[in-house]
Amino acid sequence: MKNWKRPRSDTTAVPVVVDTSFWIDYARGRLTPAELEQIERLARFGAVVLYQLVWLELVVGFRSIKEQGILGECRAVSRWDAIQADDGIKAEGFAATLRGKGRNVGASDLLIMAAADRMGAQLIHHDSDFTAALSLREFAHLKGDLR
Repeated sequence: MKNWKRPRSDTTAVPVVVDTSFWIDYARGRLTPAELEQIERLARFGAVVLYQLVWLELVVGFRSIKEQGILGECRAVSRWDAIQADDGIKAEGFAATLRGKGRNVGASDLLIMAAADRMGAQLIHHDSDFTAALSLREFAHLKGDLR
């Protein structure tokens, strides 16, 4: 990320919420070359969104000095999006829809999905719960795939 340019404001770029699982795999060097190229491109266009809940999960989970440095870089190349009250309401509705389809997604993932939906954003992740949820017609509009 050190070579990434600061994001420029581009209102035409589709926002992309990057989930905690993706940032963790970035920190551990587990992104494919195609994913790395795409996330760098999205950052250059100012399309990468760091949702506050993702930030908090990273703050809690990134403990080493190296990870703390990456944490700062994630914040520097991303647009910030704070948790909104309506995210919780939307997340409740998503939970009911998913439960009706026989799927269960954790509360934090529901909030991340709700935020992405609110922003008209896509969601990129390395999380099997998101893969299952976003495979459903009701949530397909959130699917962002860099692989």
